[in-house]
Amino acid sequence: MKKIIIILSMILLIQKVSYAQNNIDQLLELGIANAQRFGKDYFTPAGEALVNNMSNGWYKTAKVKKLWYFDIGIVGNLSFIRDEKQSFILNVTEYDGVFFQDGSPSKVIATAFGENPAETTLVLDQGAGAPVIVALPDGIGGMSTGMIPSGFLQASMGISRSTEIKFRGLPTTKVRDNATIGLYGVGLQHEFTDWIFAWKRLPFRVSAIVGYTRVKGMYNFESSEQITAEGQEIRLRSNSWLVSAIMSTKLPKLNFYGGFGFYTGSNTADVLGRYTVQNGPLASQAVVDPISIKNTTNGVKATFGSSMKISFFRVNLDYTLQNYNNLSFGVDFVW
Repeated sequence: MKKIIIILSMILLIQKVSYAQNNIDQLLELGIANAQRFGKDYFTPAGEALVNNMSNGWYKTAKVKKLWYFDIGIVGNLSFIRDEKQSFILNVTEYDGVFFQDGSPSKVIATAFGENPAETTLVLDQGAGAPVIVALPDGIGGMSTGMIPSGFLQASMGISRSTEIKFRGLPTTKVRDNATIGLYGVGLQHEFTDWIFAWKRLPFRVSAIVGYTRVKGMYNFESSEQITAEGQEIRLRSNSWLVSAIMSTKLPKLNFYGGFGFYTGSNTADVLGRYTVQNGPLASQAVVDPISIKNTTNGVKATFGSSMKISFFRVNLDYTLQNYNNLSFGVDFVW
């Protein structure tokens, strides 16, 4: 289970890195309810960060394109992880029959973004049976991380007066030998300052956008020596929505833009397959699709940035204040 959560974070964060080699089944030896409880706290910051990350990069101006005019380019996002999101407090009273080996009632434990200062173990009291001892996982790659990147293609095209449609996507791509990830999204932007002739004389433009992004990932992993498994894989589904107002200047080359809006999203990570665990309450039992971790998040965001047109290209850079602050960069071919 330890490796399951670490690899789950790998798929979630869309990056190719190395991970510590740990036994997959360790947290399952504590029982499904305990493993689910730990996975929720460990996984939630990563799910929140993904929704925050994917709700960015939708716009770089309030101006919409004329009918059938289009641009296409790449968008890169870099979200920043605050220190308090790199750990959580594990209170053993919230678990069933579990305690820390040193007797502490609670400890600060690493999330998917953190690192435990020393090996930390949980012990499951089985009564007359021998206790089960499980070492808790560190974060991604066995170390703390302060940022997560993402990148994808994005295109926009004018489809009617004052309205354009946007598409974003990353084809299903291997990030490791047995892991794939892909995403797609669609958005609509409408310019309000194009409604009335007098408004067109204002030194700025105002529009609004609605955008949706879906991420899907999969990882096929090998079972450890302590477990018999069939069809083992992790599947991730993430959905994010953005609704935002946008304002931008009308200068010929260098422009400034900003937006204020609301984002929301959900994540589901399922550990699928058939497992036979040798220790703990599940010993010698066949467990099917044992773990499902779900979380939702929402909040407000404010974006400030600038864009510059150079011949047929436009580059932009912006910074977004939100739960996980984000830096976006884009390069477009404009027609």
